[in-house]
Amino acid sequence: MLMNGVLVPLPEKKIVFCPAPKGRVYVYHIIKAYRNKNGKPTSKTALIGRLDKESNKLIPNKRYYEFYPENKVTPVSTIMPVLSRTIGSTSFMYEIARQINLLEILQNCFPDKWDKILAICFYMLSEGNTMMYIDDWFDTTKIDFTHRMNDVGCSRLFESITEIERELFFRKWIEYRKESEYIAYDVTSISSYSLNIDNLEWGYNRDNDNLPQLNFGMFYGMTSKLPVYYHVYNGSIPDKACLKYMMIKANDYNINNVCIVIDRGFNTAENFNFMIENQFSFITAMPSKCIDTIKLIDEYKGKTKKIKNWIKEYNVYGIKVPVSLNGLDLYAHIYLDPDKATMETKTFYAYVDNLANELEALNKAKYVSKRLKEFYIINEHSKNSISYELDDDKVDEYITRAGHFVLLTNKSELTSTEILSIYRQRDVIEKNFDQFKNELEFKRLKTHQTKTTDGKMFVGFVGLIIRTYMLQTIRNHSEMNNITLIKVIKELKKIKTVLMSNDEEILLPITKTQKQILKCFNVEEKIFTNKK
Repeated sequence: MLMNGVLVPLPEKKIVFCPAPKGRVYVYHIIKAYRNKNGKPTSKTALIGRLDKESNKLIPNKRYYEFYPENKVTPVSTIMPVLSRTIGSTSFMYEIARQINLLEILQNCFPDKWDKILAICFYMLSEGNTMMYIDDWFDTTKIDFTHRMNDVGCSRLFESITEIERELFFRKWIEYRKESEYIAYDVTSISSYSLNIDNLEWGYNRDNDNLPQLNFGMFYGMTSKLPVYYHVYNGSIPDKACLKYMMIKANDYNINNVCIVIDRGFNTAENFNFMIENQFSFITAMPSKCIDTIKLIDEYKGKTKKIKNWIKEYNVYGIKVPVSLNGLDLYAHIYLDPDKATMETKTFYAYVDNLANELEALNKAKYVSKRLKEFYIINEHSKNSISYELDDDKVDEYITRAGHFVLLTNKSELTSTEILSIYRQRDVIEKNFDQFKNELEFKRLKTHQTKTTDGKMFVGFVGLIIRTYMLQTIRNHSEMNNITLIKVIKELKKIKTVLMSNDEEILLPITKTQKQILKCFNVEEKIFTNKK
């Protein structure tokens, strides 16, 4: 190999020149001159370099110094940086997937495409889910465990993920976790402009998009703090109608001995009966305007505000009472939040005043709506004249209910404090939906076919597991109080390697903040230099 950048004197004797293509001239050292068996002069030679025509000097190779050791010089380094790539975020997320056993499960369920699934997950977590830019991401990101992909390759991957493979993944993921924990269940809607996705239908859209949608129901572990399972169903089906199907799937996946925490939108006698018959426990909130809720609050509102019922952890009063609803023996936990009562009272008085203003403006109207009659006594003197007065009894009755709310369960052993603690944790599933729809950009589907959509949503769900784990770890670590997940990902992306012209790869120094992040997740720096 020639030592480019090094020039030495051209030997004055014992050399021969050999022309080569492109005008190059190679120089050979004569080791021995002799005559062959036919008597013709010949020689034994060794290549020692190439002639530099401009300087009439020699660009040597290593053998030159075997014959002219006195001319050995220290070569000027010509090793230069060739390529800088980020390695931090992808290597870190790979390690997180390994830590939570997600990597092994993916490798078992998708032996021929786990690497592509993970790579797209990391892209979604770092850049969003617009696949047309993924090849640019591969240009600037070092990934050792898979090959470069473009948007067409991503679409083919999504289409290749079968329902059987997804089912196998859910079974192994649930089996690995094996936790007896409270499970939150909720549904959100995802909109699309496409006309070729089977589950897209018009229905109740939570984002107020004037578009067809599909519904995305999810189980979330409230102890593990991780997504457990999801199911996509038609956008026109009401949430409460799908709960029964999700309970059947829960049994099928051995999600048992759990307590399902659900929103009040799922409350039907049929759902309660089904959960009890299948030995599911549940916790839910009773709708505030439900007749049964109002009756319970009216019956116990005088007994709730007692010092023995004070729950200091949440600054509320709470009592537990057995109830019979639709023939089912359940337990109602009735709470009074003094701060909420004060706010609701102020809001209600303002509402009543606004009603009075509307009535004054409508004094000459021929029709008074039912809404305006709710808290006012209306006297119609003639077709064009009315008078009104505040219904004090109704107002006072409403005010006495301010700040009250009721949680319902079939778990007899839990106290009012425990029930409230469990139910308030269910907001994490709303935060997971927010992550999925906004941070991972699934608020609007960017796919146009059913198979592609199903595959992409699955990959997004896998990414959600990783993102949720990272977020929970940050929140539970005291040293990370001032660092958001977005900041963590940005800092990790700054960890880079530089590829040199001699094919050596160098890891750039890691900052104090980056080291703090690694320590929080029990991740060692060597992951950035180890090959996958």
